[in-house]
Parts: sequence; structure tokens; C-alpha cells
Amino acid sequence: MINNSMAMGVEDVIGPEDLIKGNSKVNSVFVAAVFNCKHGLQELTAEEFEAAGMIDDDIEASKEERVFRLWINSMQIENCFVENLFEEIRDGLIILRVCDRIQEGSVDWKKPKLVCKNLFDVSHNANLAEEAMRTIGVKMIGVGAQDISDGHKKNILAMIWQLMRVHYMKIIGSKTDKDLINWVNSVVNPDTPLGGFGDAQFSNGRILIKLAGSIEPRIINWDLVTAGETDEEKELNAKYAISIARKLGAIIFMVWDDIPKINKKMLLIFVCSLYDLKHNIQ
Repeated sequence: MINNSMAMGVEDVIGPEDLIKGNSKVNSVFVAAVFNCKHGLQELTAEEFEAAGMIDDDIEASKEERVFRLWINSMQIENCFVENLFEEIRDGLIILRVCDRIQEGSVDWKKPKLVCKNLFDVSHNANLAEEAMRTIGVKMIGVGAQDISDGHKKNILAMIWQLMRVHYMKIIGSKTDKDLINWVNSVVNPDTPLGGFGDAQFSNGRILIKLAGSIEPRIINWDLVTAGETDEEKELNAKYAISIARKLGAIIFMVWDDIPKINKKMLLIFVCSLYDLKHNIQ
């Protein structure tokens, strides 16, 4: 059986001894590999594939690192895609690119070493990164360039949190919770008007998907949207809402967990990003 499956192009994910043990998880992996290889379904057109696809690079890590990594990646900065925050940030270039994205001109690109050949280059860039963060208003209390080049996790998280805060405060501007909730109610028209960002109706993700769809209806594949009644359905909707927003070009400041848990602050920032996106397009 395994030889025949491999001849069809199925990945080598299971051995005879694994199958005999009857491990349900191992069997699920094998069946999924067979399905992916020979699913028998009609191929999607390029447009359907793009609409149905989900961006899901929210891999396991501490919540803080996941938030910061997804936030940076959602900005779609050239040469700046983060998979391992603590390691990739050490040469200072990611912070410099993020600072320049938040406040254009905050970095003099004649100064950084774009290819670090030694520790001196790394240290040089880290100092420039600290300088750039101070320039755009990040409070550098008890943290600095040495933490960046050393990959000091706790202090890096503290710095990136402050950097992200500067960014979302810039996006929120003078908008109030009431302004944004009124906008959501007018666009989505829920059965019961939302009373605030702590409203339980946010937890299943459907309102956020509809809100994103108001910007570009064709981007949503409603076959992928669940009723949002179980925890698993809420997770799928939350991930899809974030994926759609990223495809639209919205800056993401949260992870999917914040939606079913109704993290009011992160929901406000998410809605604010969509609001800015819609009004800038218009």
C-alpha cells in the first residue's frame, strides 16, 4: 500500500510499523497526504484560488512573538518577512525597515550596513535601530542597541511592543470607540446593533469577515465561512478574517485568539485598520 501511494506521488509520511499500531493521528496525516495528492476535485481557476486561499503563517510561539511577527509581515515591507523574530532582528535591519514604514524618512539609508560581515556591522546597525526608534517616539527605558544585537528576548519584546504601540496610535488618531462601532453597525447591519468592542457578537468572527467584505466583496469565499458556533468554527473564522484583512493590505496588530476571546483593544485596532483602508481606497 505504501509503495503504491508513493508511486502516485504521496509524501513519505508513514511506515508499515506506524500503520500497524493504529495511531489515529498518524493515520490522519497519511490520509491527508493522499487527499492532497489525489483529491479528485475540480481544479480552481487562478481567481478562485486567490479568493479562497488563506494566509496562515501564525506558527506556534509565545503570543507576544506571534503578534509582533504577524504585525511586521502584514506591512508587506520589501526584504522584511519574519519567521524567527529574535534571531532575525539582531542585525537591526528589520527594526530600521519597520521604523521607516511607520514614519517615512526616519532612517538615513546611507548609514546602515545592508550586509553585515562582522559583529561591528551588527552593532552599528543596532545603534541606528535604537536611534530610529527614539526618533519616531519609542520610549527606550532600560533597553537599547545591545539588547538588539544580543537577541535579548525580554527586552526585544518590550521594544517591539512600544514600536507597535506608536504605530497603532498613529492609525487610531482622533477616532473614538463610538465612531468606529457606529461605522461597523452601519456597514454590517447586525441583527442586534453592537454596543461596543466587548460585544459577544464579535466572538464568532463573522462580523469582521463581513466588514472586510465591504471593502472588496470578491475577496471572500463564503464556502469557507462557518456558522461560528463551536470553538473550532470560531477559530477558522478568526483566521480567515485576519487572512482577508492582510490580503486587502490592512495592518494586523493581533492574532486569531484575540477574536473569540473578545480582546476589546485589539478588536478596536483591527476595525480601525479596516476603516482607514476603506476610506483611503475611496
